[in-house]
Amino acid sequence: MSPSPIAVFQRLSASRAPADTSVLFGTVHVLGAGIGGLFAARVLSDHAERVVVIDPDAGAGDIGRTPRPGVPQGSQVHTLMPGGLRQLERWYPGAARQAEARGAVLPGPDRSASYVDGVQQVSTPNVDFLICTRPFLEGLIRERTLGLPNVELVAGRVTGLVHDGQRVAAVRYSTEAGETVQAGDFFVDATGRGSRMADWLEAGEWPRPRTERLHVDVRYVTAHFERPPDWAGPLSGITRHSPRFASARFAGAAVNAVEDQRWAVMLATYGDDPQVAEAEGFRARCAELQPVYQEAVKGRLIGELAPFRHPDNRWRHFEALDRFPARLVVTGEAVASFNPVYGQGMSSAMLHASCLSEYLRGAPDLDTPARHFFELQHVVVAAAWQTSATADAARLGLAGRPATAQQQRTAWAMRHIMAAAVHDSQVAEAFRDVSFMLAHPATLLAPDLVRRAALATGVPDEEFDREYGPAADVA
Repeated sequence: MSPSPIAVFQRLSASRAPADTSVLFGTVHVLGAGIGGLFAARVLSDHAERVVVIDPDAGAGDIGRTPRPGVPQGSQVHTLMPGGLRQLERWYPGAARQAEARGAVLPGPDRSASYVDGVQQVSTPNVDFLICTRPFLEGLIRERTLGLPNVELVAGRVTGLVHDGQRVAAVRYSTEAGETVQAGDFFVDATGRGSRMADWLEAGEWPRPRTERLHVDVRYVTAHFERPPDWAGPLSGITRHSPRFASARFAGAAVNAVEDQRWAVMLATYGDDPQVAEAEGFRARCAELQPVYQEAVKGRLIGELAPFRHPDNRWRHFEALDRFPARLVVTGEAVASFNPVYGQGMSSAMLHASCLSEYLRGAPDLDTPARHFFELQHVVVAAAWQTSATADAARLGLAGRPATAQQQRTAWAMRHIMAAAVHDSQVAEAFRDVSFMLAHPATLLAPDLVRRAALATGVPDEEFDREYGPAADVA
């Protein structure tokens, strides 16, 4: 009997790094030095004599201070959710306090605020964020990863893979000196949303993965402002609307106190909104939001407003391919990318590294496709997709009506869970565990939790029994 997604997710979310690792490879190559690639390199450092990370931005920019060219969303507000923070500490112990010592902020539940439909949600103890800019966090992770004795970084742009029968045997990449081909024992594609893995597979006469898309056309604008040292209110704020209150344009907002005594403020809209593209219009829109946004935009604007467009949520279904080369896996946004307003991208990529760790510790047959890795990864991606893409579909009117009795039962439960999560602390904590990628979405369907949510929203017992039925095993 296959383990349930809840059990798999709980196992992958472990807080301690495994001790039962063994060296399986001579040289491995990680394609891409973003967060997903760096975490993969960290895991592989336990299993390989030599880990080579290849990235075109290896020497570009002021690492840790400015966004890399290959990370177009790097200027936007980033919040490391508790699920990601747990993974950061799992693979890089002490990293959170190290980040805080350098200026990042750990606001805790008392100084974090979440607003849904204009109402502030109840505080819960699992609100445990790390807030800083994306370059700051990526710089710290890169420093820790490259500090490992068997990890090195090479500047190059990957152009393809070399196959030897049923396995990948080498990677081809270009450098300033020309093109080179490097053999290896294992390969990880972490080249991000723009990954060309489907083309490389097709060139090697392997099937392309099916790509699932949800077109959302979300536009983001982030601005940085000076932050006074005496502000006593929230240091992190997230504002969203539920599908039934969603406006045609507003997609969400976020505000974070970040390093260098700054506020980072992000406004998100469906489609273009010219008002927020210039400073005065941006400030005017924030004046309509909660007090923390009003406070954040009082200071001097630092730099220019940074726009970013997220056209669609995208999921490449490598797990569904009937043929796939051995000694190759794909991770991070090269597999799936989500609406950034939900904050799950970094946490999801970090959990992919734990999938890789469990796969490699399971005595795999390395000369066959890494199907167990993709099965584990599917649990993580499906959880994030269910949380973010499903909400986007509902908000945009793209979600169909529940067709089956089970779908109707689930939809009924989730309506009451979401309503109760605003003011019931126990329901809110369970809901946030899922949003924060600490738990699988199926945990929200536990009968005792649904009953509590129903009671909190005024549902009579007879309606609960009629709509949700007797207790069922959802684990």
